[in-house]
Amino acid sequence: MAQFTSDPVRTRQRIAELDEYMSRSVFGAGGFVCRSSASCGSAAAKKAADFYEGQLSHVGLHYDLFEDGVPLRVLVLGMEMGRPDRHISLETRRLQQDEAIGMRFGARHAHMLGTTSALRAAFGRGLGDDRAGELLPLANHPVPQHVMQCYALVNKRLCSAVRPVDSAKGRRFQAAQVPAMDRACLPHLAATIRILEPTMVILQSKALRSLIAPHLKHVERIDPANEQLEYAEFAGVATAIANFSHPAAHAPYNWGSSHRNVYAMDVVEPTLETARSFLLG
Repeated sequence: MAQFTSDPVRTRQRIAELDEYMSRSVFGAGGFVCRSSASCGSAAAKKAADFYEGQLSHVGLHYDLFEDGVPLRVLVLGMEMGRPDRHISLETRRLQQDEAIGMRFGARHAHMLGTTSALRAAFGRGLGDDRAGELLPLANHPVPQHVMQCYALVNKRLCSAVRPVDSAKGRRFQAAQVPAMDRACLPHLAATIRILEPTMVILQSKALRSLIAPHLKHVERIDPANEQLEYAEFAGVATAIANFSHPAAHAPYNWGSSHRNVYAMDVVEPTLETARSFLLG
């Protein structure tokens, strides 16, 4: 059986480094200071969307994870928070994840349900809806830790542009596509990657691969038969990159609908198993 250990001291250092960068460049104790604020807000308005600024990342307290001594730092990358919330600090974002951790698997919304499945696969736990499969026993900690305390959740945009809508799914808000915001946030994403140094990045949107392309170098397929999985330098950090749809995408790509979803079983899980084999040897 694999042995997991973590380095919470190193993780706290990374969180402090990320907080220092975000406070200086995006949002922190001094307020929202991003230089692109006015231009992004204007671009969102042109799309008839409201602009919600300063939505930072989640970094689990056991992010610096090792499996049998090999680093396994997992970062899930989404497009944006997509909610009408302003000024979400790193600490607030972590507490929001605690809310998801406290829910049973089936009670989570599609994004978090899919993220749970991805993390289970990334840590070799297999897909499922059982609580035990979400817990990682750590050799350096007396209590098993939830997989959501062992990863980072980062969004391509650190602000959201959303419109109020009525839909069959009952969502009250819908994210708007604002290319100017994508371009403005690229430097912040690169800085985040350099600070967190992930060894595995899981993309949760088909659009993300092209959006992060300016920061990718030396890209190669890990498995020639699997176009979902690459190894590259991402903002100077060597990492495996798994490219999936958003968990709440339209069928049949809605792998956040159930752990028995075909895309989850036939694409997500085997791709992450291959990534694990590549990284862990």
